[in-house]
Amino acid sequence: MVRSAIGLLALVLGLSACGGSAEPANPSRKPKDLIPREEFTELLTEMHLIEGARGGEHLMGDSLAVWKVYQGTFARMGYSPEQVQRSYTYYHTDPKLAVELYEDVMARLKERTQDLSKPLAP
Repeated sequence: MVRSAIGLLALVLGLSACGGSAEPANPSRKPKDLIPREEFTELLTEMHLIEGARGGEHLMGDSLAVWKVYQGTFARMGYSPEQVQRSYTYYHTDPKLAVELYEDVMARLKERTQDLSKPLAP
């Protein structure tokens, strides 16, 4: 009896450590706190810019770990890492939608590159 109680406790603790969400893990089900598509596209764009500045586990020229920069970006935009993960999972269950999202991200990155490539005004 004690062994089964300990086993059950270990299972519950293990599962709670893996995600900790009370929401079912059905990725095709729209999360209650889904990040709107436009805002999620902006978040993905920011994440790709961070990735571009990355060298290993840290940002180039900085000792700050990349995951801390991600968390700061999420917080600045008003989202928790768990909310970002739920939204990411939801948007990526539809391959067509995922392609559209990344096409939008690529267009935004290209636009930023073009803006940075413009000559400075005298």
